[in-house]
Amino acid sequence: MKTLLLTAGLLLSGTVHASDTLWQRAVALSAYNRDAVPGDWVERQEIFDLEGESHLVLRTHVGFSQTHSKIDVTLIEATSNGIDLTSELLETFEDRKPEFTLKPQYNPFQPSEQKNVSAKPEGRTRREGETVLVAYDYTHRTDDGRWRGVAWIDDVTGTPVELNARLIGLPVMDDKDQIREVVLNVTFRTGEEREWHIAKVTLFKRAILNNFPYADFHATIETAIILDDYWKI
Repeated sequence: MKTLLLTAGLLLSGTVHASDTLWQRAVALSAYNRDAVPGDWVERQEIFDLEGESHLVLRTHVGFSQTHSKIDVTLIEATSNGIDLTSELLETFEDRKPEFTLKPQYNPFQPSEQKNVSAKPEGRTRREGETVLVAYDYTHRTDDGRWRGVAWIDDVTGTPVELNARLIGLPVMDDKDQIREVVLNVTFRTGEEREWHIAKVTLFKRAILNNFPYADFHATIETAIILDDYWKI
């Protein structure tokens, strides 16, 4: 009776059905690597106008380290259009540290996120060398909104390889800016002894910017985050 009630609860809540072994293997792999922390975070953001002309290129390099039980974020380098701003930004970097956090939408396989995720096999497969990948349609509710996308999972091991998702319910306002489109791509990397983590996050955003120094500026914002040198807590 308890099993029937649990299964019914999962279906009503919109989560992936417990009998889907492949998705559950992906969740288990994510749980196994939950204490992995990137040593390096290199983020590059470029803002374009409607004609495709670049107006601003920001690059930020931060590192993560552990002191006793605390994980600290250190600013290594920051540039704006090639101009070094590291020393200037160090003075206020403490307030920016929360920005360098892996958001839930980057990893819909986290066990804690399964109550917010609905997923099912989409029907497509593709081959990469000797590996066959299975496509899963999924939706994911997060604090940033609801995402709909496709995740590609190894059909033998259940290892997620990449995902592509789009934020739905747009446009929305972010302070004075109007967000019109957000597309997310995430690639994952595997290693020895079931090591698995996010390797790269790319975000494509279309928006009308109205925060200083912009006013009614129709922008395309491309952000790429490279994550490397992982270590475990």
